[in-house]
Amino acid sequence: MKYLSCLLLLTLISCSSGDLKKDYDPSLAYTSSGVEQFFLPELPAWSNFSSAGGCFKKSSFHYLNFSKLKENYQLSYLESLELQAQYNERLENYFRASAIKFLKPIEQASFFTNTLEQVRGGVKSLKIPKVDQVAVIWIEAFTDQELKQFMKSSKFDEKYTVLLSSCQSKQSLQQWLVQENFDGIGFGLITAEWLSPFDKEMKPIPGLKIYLQELFGPEIKIEFLNSKNKEMIEFILP
Repeated sequence: MKYLSCLLLLTLISCSSGDLKKDYDPSLAYTSSGVEQFFLPELPAWSNFSSAGGCFKKSSFHYLNFSKLKENYQLSYLESLELQAQYNERLENYFRASAIKFLKPIEQASFFTNTLEQVRGGVKSLKIPKVDQVAVIWIEAFTDQELKQFMKSSKFDEKYTVLLSSCQSKQSLQQWLVQENFDGIGFGLITAEWLSPFDKEMKPIPGLKIYLQELFGPEIKIEFLNSKNKEMIEFILP
């Protein structure tokens, strides 16, 4: 009787072990490469809001720890902005092209490493031409109707113009431009991927901001187009 009980127990253990092997996904067995330290905690949907723009962000953006990027990779403020923007753009393109809405740790490490190498190699998401002056339009400062009328009446061939958004992603803003037949104008785009809780010295600050003069360079004069009822707390000018 004891012999039969032992035999039955061994059989059950063997079957369970086989089921575990069948369900085992080797891609889940991942040893961290340490890239997690460069990401700040993701904002929950209810707090993913811009008080300055008065809007919820179109995507759940991943914000990077600029202090750690400087410490580990000696990245500048501009390089860190590019890395964060390009990483989020790449992530949104990936999610839009597939039914998957999250990354496995090994995929996150690969995305981060590849994007980092692109940025260190000089790849830029925002290419600023050699100009003396730029016009920056903060789109959340205007109603849709005001913005459309303004864009139809303005002569954008007279100066390089950048559309700035507190909440839109690059993809969503590009889609809006196509929808409204403004995609042929050739706007530069600075979207919510570019905002950061770090200043130009790579030190933490409250809220999300971007230092526009650092982005464009000290030699370029910035004309910031804003409505009177919007407080410009996210965009820092000299």
